[in-house]
Amino acid sequence: MKVQPDRKTYIKQAILIGDYHQEAPYHPLEPIEKEIRKLMPEGWELHVTDDYDMFTAERLEAYDLCISYTDTFDKKFSVEHTAGIISYVVNGGGLLIIHAGVSMQEQRHEMKLLMGAVYRGHTDYQQLDMCVSSPSHPIMKGISSFSMDEEPYEFSLLSAAERTILMEYNLDGTTWPAAWCSQYGLGRIVYLMPGHHAASFEYPEYRKIVVQSMLWGAGLDTEH
Repeated sequence: MKVQPDRKTYIKQAILIGDYHQEAPYHPLEPIEKEIRKLMPEGWELHVTDDYDMFTAERLEAYDLCISYTDTFDKKFSVEHTAGIISYVVNGGGLLIIHAGVSMQEQRHEMKLLMGAVYRGHTDYQQLDMCVSSPSHPIMKGISSFSMDEEPYEFSLLSAAERTILMEYNLDGTTWPAAWCSQYGLGRIVYLMPGHHAASFEYPEYRKIVVQSMLWGAGLDTEH
């Protein structure tokens, strides 16, 4: 487990990992990087890369929070990358996965277990009503249900995994999870389904959820 300096002098370090346009025509990192930079808590430093070799325990341990916006549906996500992420979280790291970041599990069963859910695909981009499921959780503090245009990812939740469903949406009579969080070993994981493109971050409620997910993921709220 990482031993950190006193919080009064310590600058929180976050890393955002994704794919630039030539590798990710549907979920490019550039516009999302701009939005994430706007939302970084005061005093934090954000590092951005498309180098998947940062997904090793030795490299990730330098960061309080890892934000994944990877688009690896058609790319190789290695066993070394998988082991690095799991080791990082188990030993106290924070992992925030946004939208297409779920693609890390496409080729790795271990990532499905880490997330506690299996991605099933999505239907057409459309307006969705986001309903708050856990209003008392720090990530959802001050958040009211809202509507947004988004790409509706669908998931099957793994029954053996412990998690807190934060937000849900209903589509054609079926309720799907839109955000959840869990504690895994000494670390914390948050998954946020919205984030298809930069316009997703224009909704004030969602912007606040992203910020509060960063804080909770980095262990700055110990209420839950």
